[in-house]
Amino acid sequence: MIDTGPVIFGYYTAALVATAGIALASGTQFAVIGLWRRREAVYLSYAMLCLCVAILSFSNALLHTASSLPVATAAMRAMIGAAAISFLPFVVFIRAYTGGPAQPRLQLAVGAAAGFFSWLNLDLPGTLFFTRVTPGAGIALPWGEQLYGLAGVPSNWGLLFHALTYVAFLWALSLAVTQMRGGERLRGALLAICLLSQFAALLWGDIVVDALGHHYPYLDAFSFLPFVLLMGVSLATQLHQRTVQLEQTTRRLEAEAHIRREAEFNLRHVAYHDSLTGLPNRLRALDHLAELHTETLARGQHGAVLLIDLDNFKTINDALGHPIGDRMLEAIADRLLAAAPTDAMLARLGGDEFVLVLGPLAGSTAAVQAQAQQAAESMVARLAEPVMVDSRILAVGASVGVALFPAGEQDVADLLRRADIALYRAKAAGRNAVRLFLEPMQQEADTRLTLERGLRTALEQERMPTQFALHFQPQVNRRGELVGAEALLRWHHPQLGELSPAVFIPLAEETGLIHALGAWVIGEACAHIRGWDRDGVPFSGRLAVNVSAWQLSQPRFAEQLEAQVRAAGIEPSRLALELTESALLRDFDSALETLEQLSAAGFRLALDDFGTGYSSLSYLQRLPLDVLKVDRAFVSELTPNTTNPLAGFIIDVAHRLGIATVAEGVESVPQRLALERLGCDGLQGYLICRPVDEAGFRRWLVEHQQARALPQAQRNAHDAPGAHDASAHDRNSSGD
Repeated sequence: MIDTGPVIFGYYTAALVATAGIALASGTQFAVIGLWRRREAVYLSYAMLCLCVAILSFSNALLHTASSLPVATAAMRAMIGAAAISFLPFVVFIRAYTGGPAQPRLQLAVGAAAGFFSWLNLDLPGTLFFTRVTPGAGIALPWGEQLYGLAGVPSNWGLLFHALTYVAFLWALSLAVTQMRGGERLRGALLAICLLSQFAALLWGDIVVDALGHHYPYLDAFSFLPFVLLMGVSLATQLHQRTVQLEQTTRRLEAEAHIRREAEFNLRHVAYHDSLTGLPNRLRALDHLAELHTETLARGQHGAVLLIDLDNFKTINDALGHPIGDRMLEAIADRLLAAAPTDAMLARLGGDEFVLVLGPLAGSTAAVQAQAQQAAESMVARLAEPVMVDSRILAVGASVGVALFPAGEQDVADLLRRADIALYRAKAAGRNAVRLFLEPMQQEADTRLTLERGLRTALEQERMPTQFALHFQPQVNRRGELVGAEALLRWHHPQLGELSPAVFIPLAEETGLIHALGAWVIGEACAHIRGWDRDGVPFSGRLAVNVSAWQLSQPRFAEQLEAQVRAAGIEPSRLALELTESALLRDFDSALETLEQLSAAGFRLALDDFGTGYSSLSYLQRLPLDVLKVDRAFVSELTPNTTNPLAGFIIDVAHRLGIATVAEGVESVPQRLALERLGCDGLQGYLICRPVDEAGFRRWLVEHQQARALPQAQRNAHDAPGAHDASAHDRNSSGD
């Protein structure tokens, strides 16, 4: 069709050029902002989008002012290319603005689609929108402006492009709604308004211009202007937020400066005094003690350090809370100050621990010792009196460790360590006591350190077989038949000689070495059983091994123990695991679960020393026990004429629960006969056999088997003399 009139440059075209300029300026501004703000995606993608809109607006102006069909077609290609390329920055901008993830796969797909449409737009003869382009009817605007128009046959690619455009805008609108629902109502609403304005511009072009055929210009380029408003408001909001943050930071810095000035003003007092009690703190006490120690050495005088630790404070603090505990410490500090000599220094080291430094003191060592002892006992007596705190009457005692100086100590730290050793001994003596440091205490501490180092060295350097060994004590039933044996650990220390488990087992538990030690004992027990089976040794019972409470509380203990035993080629049923009541008191439910796993794996379970601890029948009936061991304390009181009612009670309860009983410490025939009358299932003790090494245990097994083959009368005659062999010097049993 021929144009209706010549093209006249007017307001509409000028508005398009102005829009292109605004878009270009806005894009340049936000490109600089994005690069300055460490390449933030929201700003850079918006800058790219502005560039595309600028090209689209300027190309639209060229189209409507074209003088020929080729010029108009080129402008149309530029418009479509800018629209296609804008898909990628549009998606990135919407994601960044609404706070969503980057989604690289989506961006890659959109970029590929944009590139494809751009290529089609350049390759097809009629651009992406038309299969063939022809001059269209010019557009006459009401104010007299004439615009150049294009016409042609719409292409399927163009329809697909329009459909994807609608999909993109609907997707962006859904994210804006989600942003509003997520709490960012203003930002989401601004984005939704901009998207709706562009969506309306798309509907105007597709429905009013294309579908209804009205000769009106498209308004797509002008719909960009709300985006400028959007980013302006967004930047203003961010600027306001940063201004508020700056004001808050300024106020915080001013407050910190004020606090710093106050801290500097009070620094000297705070550095050397306890904030709660007002007493000198640890730093001040150490400085004073160092000065006094130097002075006493120079003048040949004496001094004393009294380390004071409250006995019942933790219970009160946990039960009533820290505020009451703080009030308690304040009252205790006042009492200590009242009881302390006038020339002494009282300080709080921390927590519920105080120190009293006496000196310099003149006189002999004995006189100084008596003076320090008197001061310590005075403080213990004063702290034993109840304390009134907020209408509560609370009782708290104290233990005191005393160390005199100079007495060969190297420095102040050594002196405090001696006082701490004495304090530990006062705690161990039942608390509310005073103990003076003596050289044997240091020797005991050194011995303990030697034991710990030796135990750790033996475990880490694989010296276990050369220092540790298992001894065995058999267990028989009422008919004298072997039912098993208990494996007892012995340690031959290179320097200290033979050591009892009562010496090193608690140390192994405290240091965490009990797990490696217990695993070694299990491995040795399995090796001995395997050796007896190989050599035809007549041992058909179960070998009992003691298990520590710390082992039982180890995660996956049952699973690891079963795997170790089976890897050694031994069935779990060949082993009996003996545990004490203390192993159950830590966490009964967890211990019960572990014991059920061990029982299910085939291990026999025995409760050792029953009746001497916190025995509870309620948990006894819940435990999967096979054996209940009667402690030697009940067995030792058995005589032919009188029986210990507790021993009979324990045996009766065990039988009612379907649990076998084994009595420990059986040392005489009358005890054995009394246990047999009570129905005890097993016997263990010196009357049967002392704990012996592996070679001795093999000999005993052979001799026992031969003795069982003798007539009953000969066996009785053989057993009777053994009752008289257990002298007072030998009274012991499996507790070794």
